[in-house]
Amino acid sequence: MAKTSGCFTVVINKDGHILLAKRKDYPIWDLPGGTCEKEEPLENCAIRETEEETGYIISINRKIGEYYQPQYDDMQHLFLGEVIGGSPIKDGPETEKVEWFNPNNLPLLMIPNRRKQIKSFLKHKDIIVKDSITVSHFKIFLYKGFLKVFSKML
Repeated sequence: MAKTSGCFTVVINKDGHILLAKRKDYPIWDLPGGTCEKEEPLENCAIRETEEETGYIISINRKIGEYYQPQYDDMQHLFLGEVIGGSPIKDGPETEKVEWFNPNNLPLLMIPNRRKQIKSFLKHKDIIVKDSITVSHFKIFLYKGFLKVFSKML
């Protein structure tokens, strides 16, 4: 069992667009989600994190992925969800803004591997994708450095 677990949700609207939240700590886009609280059911975590980061209330349709990050001993659980209520937040504690994106035109600056996870879901819609993902420490160093230098312009 992984040391930490996080839940992220691919929320798709009626136009087929995917909900992303732009983070405040680094100006990059991510699926709504985050770390599970102690003994919190995975689906509850995905629902809670989506509402906290986007303002939308969702229901979970099903699990779509499990991605293990060995360098952090972390398991990311991905779910497919749909909006059942709420409204987008304009400015939250962790979120700068919320937008819907065409899956073929995702933003350039996204959390590493998130684009891969979205594309895996779109390619394998009927299965739970199980994979291991890593990001080199050098890439993380470059990415953080780039964002620190250019974050005011992004």
